[in-house]
Amino acid sequence: MITVMALAVALLVVVGVELLLGRSLFKAILGLSLLAHAAHLLMIATGGVGTSPPVLDGSGSVVGTADPLPQALVLTAIVISMAVTLYLVGLLQASGRRLGASAVEPALASDPGREAADPGESDSSGASP
Repeated sequence: MITVMALAVALLVVVGVELLLGRSLFKAILGLSLLAHAAHLLMIATGGVGTSPPVLDGSGSVVGTADPLPQALVLTAIVISMAVTLYLVGLLQASGRRLGASAVEPALASDPGREAADPGESDSSGASP
């Protein structure tokens, strides 16, 4: 069971990073969500996979139970990651209305402000434009 969870975490990380490295902002948001889900699954896997609920019946036996703390933390993390994802989608929608584009374009050498970022390409005469 742990092997299946490890493979699922690896698959979620690979697909999340692939989406994150694209130029589409919506795909980047989906990539962040997949990375968050991979982290959630990893935290669940650290808690162990038990066959009985984590309720003590007075016998003192905890063999075969899952640790409830990672489950509670993951539940909180899922709510937080969902809120962050919805916030990012709202920002994407607002920027799409304002700018009309939802893709990241590469910076060109002729873009304004690019010269100031490159100190090696400054004007040697000392005159300001």
